[in-house]
Formats: sequence, C-alpha cells, structure tokens
Amino acid sequence: MSRVCVDSGFLIGLYDERDSYHRLAEQHFSTYIGPRVNQLLVPWPILYESVSTRMVSRGSRVALLEKDWKRLEAERRLVMLDDREFRQNAMEECLAEAWKTPARYRALSLTDRVLRSLLSEIRVDVFITFNEEDFADVCRRRGQTLVGKQSGDSLSHGS
Repeated sequence: MSRVCVDSGFLIGLYDERDSYHRLAEQHFSTYIGPRVNQLLVPWPILYESVSTRMVSRGSRVALLEKDWKRLEAERRLVMLDDREFRQNAMEECLAEAWKTPARYRALSLTDRVLRSLLSEIRVDVFITFNEEDFADVCRRRGQTLVGKQSGDSLSHGS
C-alpha cells in the first residue's frame, strides 16, 4: 500500500471545477488515490487552507469532498495527520527567517514549514503538490515521489 500525502493546492484543484488545476488534480486523484490499495494522508493544516470560505460557498464542492472522504474512510484509507509536534518549531523557523539576508531568505508559509517537517518525519511514498519548488529538496532527501503540475509527470526521488 502506497501512502499518498497531498498539499492544499491539490485539494483546492480537485474540488473547485473552476480552478486551473482541476483536470490535473482529477487525473492525479484517479492515478494515485483512486486505486483501492493506496492511503490518502491529509495533514490538518492543509485542510485549513483547502476547506476555505471559497470552497464552502458552493455546496456541490463540499458534497464531492464528503463523498470521496466517506468512501476512503469506509475503506480505511483516509489518515488525518496531526501536526501538533511540528507547530512550534515551524513558527520559530518563520520568525527566524525574517532576520536572514535577502539572498538567503526563503519565503515559506507556516503551513508549508509544518508540511515539510511532516514529510521529513513520517513515511510518505508519494507527495502531490502544485508547488514543487517548496518541497523538492525534502522529497529528494527522503526518496519520496513528487507529483506536480506536469500532467502524468512525476519527479521520482526514490531509489
């Protein structure tokens, strides 16, 4: 069973038919999560970004999310990742980043920093994001397959 972790851009694209990555997100879902053998890993901070006012303003989007998630839950393939142990350190990194010179400054959100820490600590086989540049180094270091914007293209970092 592959463990597939996702970023908020993927979930937003998947459930917002007007998003520029909608079709690609549907393809990635079908390829990586649809097969009955894979687990979907969703970090809590990703949900805060994805299940936003924009998403809930259209009930059809929430209905699609609920349908997919109820099926995955029934099949025991949905795992919600607790970020509690990574929050404080990620916040400290954000604050410390402000003191770096512009050449060394890396503009990563608190959510992205928490997600990078999770990817560094837990077993993930595939990571789906439309923000590859923010996570490529972590995935490469951990041997995780990074799936991104290029349709059908995965940047395999596994050995």
